[in-house]
Amino acid sequence: MAEGRGGEVHVRFSVEFNSVYGQIILLSGSAPELGEFQPERALPLRYEHPGVWTADLKIKYPDYDATEELDEPLEYKYVLFEESSKTYKWEAGSPRVIKANFGSLEGDLLLKDVFRNKPDADKEIFSTAAFADVVFRREIGTRMAQKMLEAQESTAITKALVLGKGAYVARFSVFCARVMPDDEVCVSGSTEFLGQNDLAKAVPLADTHFPGWSMCVPMGADDHAVKYRFLIRKKGSTEESDVRAAEPEDYRSIEMNESDSSLINEARSRAVILFTGQEESFHFTTPWRGSGIAIPVFSLRTASSCGVGEFLDLKKMVDVCLAGGFQMLQLLPVNDTTVYNSWRDSYPYSANSCFALHPQYLNIDALGPLPSFIQSELEAAKSELNALKEIDYEKMMKAKTALISKMYALQKGEFLKLREFLDFFKSNQDWLVPYALFRMFTELNGSSKFDLWGARAHVTLAELEELASPDTFHFDYLGVAYYTQFHLHKQLKEAAEYAALRSVIFKGDLPIGVNRYCTDTWVNPHLFHLDMQAGAPADYFAEFGQNWGFPTYNWEVMSSDDYAWWRSRLGSMSKFFHAYRIDHILGFFRIWGMPQGYVSGACGRYKPAIPLKKMELDMKGLWDMDRFLSPYVHDGLLQQMFGNYWGQIKERFFEPSWGGRLKFKDEYKTERQTVDALTPATGSAAAGAVGSAISGLNLDSEDKQFLESLKESLLKLHSNVLLLQDVEDPDVYHPRYMMQKTSSFQELSDEWKRAFMELYDDYFFHRQDDLWREKAMEKLPMMKQSSNMLVCGEDLGFIPACVPEVMEATSIIGLRVQRMPETTDEFGDPAKYPWASVASLSSHDTSTLRGWYESLAPDARQRYYQTMLKMEGEAPETCTTAVVERALDHVLAAPSIWNVHPLQDLLGIDANLRREIASEEQVNNPANPNHYWRFRVHLDLDEILKQSEFLARVKKMNVKHGRGEPYPVATF
Repeated sequence: MAEGRGGEVHVRFSVEFNSVYGQIILLSGSAPELGEFQPERALPLRYEHPGVWTADLKIKYPDYDATEELDEPLEYKYVLFEESSKTYKWEAGSPRVIKANFGSLEGDLLLKDVFRNKPDADKEIFSTAAFADVVFRREIGTRMAQKMLEAQESTAITKALVLGKGAYVARFSVFCARVMPDDEVCVSGSTEFLGQNDLAKAVPLADTHFPGWSMCVPMGADDHAVKYRFLIRKKGSTEESDVRAAEPEDYRSIEMNESDSSLINEARSRAVILFTGQEESFHFTTPWRGSGIAIPVFSLRTASSCGVGEFLDLKKMVDVCLAGGFQMLQLLPVNDTTVYNSWRDSYPYSANSCFALHPQYLNIDALGPLPSFIQSELEAAKSELNALKEIDYEKMMKAKTALISKMYALQKGEFLKLREFLDFFKSNQDWLVPYALFRMFTELNGSSKFDLWGARAHVTLAELEELASPDTFHFDYLGVAYYTQFHLHKQLKEAAEYAALRSVIFKGDLPIGVNRYCTDTWVNPHLFHLDMQAGAPADYFAEFGQNWGFPTYNWEVMSSDDYAWWRSRLGSMSKFFHAYRIDHILGFFRIWGMPQGYVSGACGRYKPAIPLKKMELDMKGLWDMDRFLSPYVHDGLLQQMFGNYWGQIKERFFEPSWGGRLKFKDEYKTERQTVDALTPATGSAAAGAVGSAISGLNLDSEDKQFLESLKESLLKLHSNVLLLQDVEDPDVYHPRYMMQKTSSFQELSDEWKRAFMELYDDYFFHRQDDLWREKAMEKLPMMKQSSNMLVCGEDLGFIPACVPEVMEATSIIGLRVQRMPETTDEFGDPAKYPWASVASLSSHDTSTLRGWYESLAPDARQRYYQTMLKMEGEAPETCTTAVVERALDHVLAAPSIWNVHPLQDLLGIDANLRREIASEEQVNNPANPNHYWRFRVHLDLDEILKQSEFLARVKKMNVKHGRGEPYPVATF
């Protein structure tokens, strides 16, 4: 290399795009000359000839004493501008990147691109940490060093100059994460410099910037039309038999147009570098597919844990994955949910902090040498709690909390000075301090409802700093929280690193909401609509919808700082997880929300949504607004619902309205008031008070079933409406979801029924699509950019038409469960699942395969048995091991990139390992808002690891379908 020089390099961008009149291609990028990704400031390209747009740009680079890379790689994307509508449309996918080292011999850079109408799904998915850092991890120490790459590129440039006029340097680059550590990517082509299609002479590419591969190759003056392809070969081999995978012959080409050739021929003392393909994905003839196991951490069982699964148990679960041929371990949320200090805190989706981890997952033995009295206490707790069939959440938390406090008291002097802790505190204090204070005030006030904390109902940053001072008398409250979180993070990190080193992905779960009373809402109330409750409309999981009680997000405020809270939350997750599932991804398109007065999810409204105006109703002849907006109740309906009790129910809860209808009395005007009135606070005295309030009804303290039935019936009447007023604008309306199933609708005239259904169909299936697409595209790309985790989305239930489009555009992987088909078919067909999907036999929100199969009506069970499983004869009433194995094999054969199944479903293929009663295997019942999450696997993980025959069977099934194979052959 000659002496360093400052200056500039000339870059020619050339992109293929078949435009029509009124379309212009723009170039936008990170450099000021390209508008810094603001499309209004982008550089217009010139229409060179049909299908090709070009632009020339000079980029300045600094002075240096040797070959030097630009301070920041140049990132860019193409933009389609429509002159008629003045709109901009970005090409799909992530920004392209130019990584170039500028010395004294390089001349112009020539970039040959193709406008991306669709994202490169392979690149978007396989560039994530799940694949690049785990499944196909390539240790940095084994990759070609940067200096060696630079030396080889310099040699190629020198050779091109020696070749003379018309010669140039081709920089071949390809994205390929699917390469085993002992293999390498090579390029083979029609020219002499690429081995003249002899695979043994293919040129190895450098893995310096894995999963990108690149190398500069000199090309002669006659090499202006070259066919080439990439292949994967055993590292260092020149044997054709060592080729693992290859693209089709002549799959790629270098095609020089007149302008390109002129640029090269006019170069004098410096070589033109042609960038080919800009790391387009290696074209595999068969897509990669993998398998995983789903199990909540709390459900794991080992001898070393204390009444609940713990983070360090995950290492043994990773061993199970390895033995069974699985590449992913899918977990439920692991954040702290301590709000009520009761079993209600077992609900993992109601976090009191989106950053803090749950203390239940801490392994006490790993805290350091335990004094004999603590060791004895721990062993006694283990003995009692591990003997239980299920988790006793309250006993477990009481035992663990006491043990953690004692260990902190013993170690705090040394712990608070520990360099490792001080570094942890410095990196995490933004969330750790508020969390610790929130836990302290919750304990001191006996409630997490910060509205009742007086002066501490609101808190400022300055107050947080003052309250957290080490000099305060209450510091040990905070110290215990710091101690607990430090060790939780350390233990989960240890498990995650153990998994990554063994090529097993940790997949986390991102809940759609947070608890109404949590650290995040206390410190950042402006980020939430605290007067609203999030949920979901009626679906497979719940007949009357779901009301999760979470506040909805104030997206407008969140966007004002570029979603800093979300970026921080996802960044925190990425410390432990390589992939994550977005719980209820539909909430990022629109959320189902109810005002605080509602208990059920039946009367939600979508936010955002384009509501119905009064004029639209008038045009349909729908004028009786009281009839449409008020709960529709009359004597006949009460008689039908309550039988002999209807008169007493009417007298207690209702009063006359007009037109022969009834209305709820003021004290029962909302669902919340009604439920509160019928919910005994404590004991039989309260229950008796409820009983005496309704004369003649038998409501003693033991008649809970009748009381629950009464509540359900009254809630059903509350939701017996056709329209709902908008929360912010009472002059516009939203149709009640599933209105056609209400008695209010059934008693309309045929004319009004038709009118309402026309409005209903338009509202739910047409008019919102563009709005919801726009809102999702504001948020989901941000979610992907906030970390390098693989993103999957739970997209079950009522799916608007825009959802599949957006998930494809963002390369987010969907979910498929056979019993919840996308179409009107009775069962989903795994053979028709898209590649970008996770196929599962069941989920934590459903019964297991066995439970579902045994709950089917006999005729439905027979259809599933014969049409889906292709099994002959009469379907057995119980789900035999043969049925489970056939069902598992059926779904494993799906094109889906992932098959992830609950551990319970996998154990179902072995009669000696599965539980006797299928219903005991279900983790959650979504229809029950007060479900106790206490499922624990009945087998110790060490016992499962001893089941070599079982593990060999599931591994054989995975291998049969090519799951986990780096270079599989087609099996579907």
